[in-house]
Amino acid sequence: GVSHDSFGPGDSMDRSMLATVLYSLDGKPAAGKSGFADVADGAWYADAVAWAAEPGIVSGVSDSAFAPNGAITREQLATMLYSYAKLRGIDTTQGGMAVREFSDYDSISDWAGHSMTCAVNDGILSGRGNNTLAPTAGATRAEMAVMLQQFVGLMEK
Repeated sequence: GVSHDSFGPGDSMDRSMLATVLYSLDGKPAAGKSGFADVADGAWYADAVAWAAEPGIVSGVSDSAFAPNGAITREQLATMLYSYAKLRGIDTTQGGMAVREFSDYDSISDWAGHSMTCAVNDGILSGRGNNTLAPTAGATRAEMAVMLQQFVGLMEK
């Protein structure tokens, strides 16, 4: 949550929050340093970012910056989940054309195309209405929770 008694479902999800969720999902393994200048030692998310950076679950917005407080987009969220799935040995070869049924399919960034395709085909990501995916829109904490619930369901198969 965003506090001890509040979840903040409509709040924006940021990059450090998702790294922390995946780090917790993985059992909080030992981590070194992330190498990102904007991830301070001792920050509540430092271990999570360091852990996620090593296998490439997260990457920086530049060579030295992670932008931990930057709002995460829906395509970034899908890409981080996809990268985590590969790390855990989950089948990421899901193909299909369902993603092309959305009117804003062409707005998916090239680097996120396969991740978004897998997320849609696996039922992790659905549209936002008006037949759109809104790949570059910020993801809310509620959207992240739904995507994670779907993702964990795939992990359990």
